[in-house]
Amino acid sequence: MAQVRAKTLCFVDNGIRHEGDVFEYDGPKNTNLEYLSGAPKEVAKEKQVEAEEVTTEEAPAKKWTPKAKRASAD
Repeated sequence: MAQVRAKTLCFVDNGIRHEGDVFEYDGPKNTNLEYLSGAPKEVAKEKQVEAEEVTTEEAPAKKWTPKAKRASAD
């Protein structure tokens, strides 16, 4: 685990960390933290590639049809 110091008020490891708080952190690189000892965890390249390749399927094209008009009861 890396020893880190919070640069700003941030939410890390299910807790609010105030500026200057020193604690252990075992997660991916975070720009709100200053690494005192140890190094940030590397995110696997495979996971980054998978996230980039995810595509959403488009809904089949349906033509819009208006509802039938109702005769007024007046």
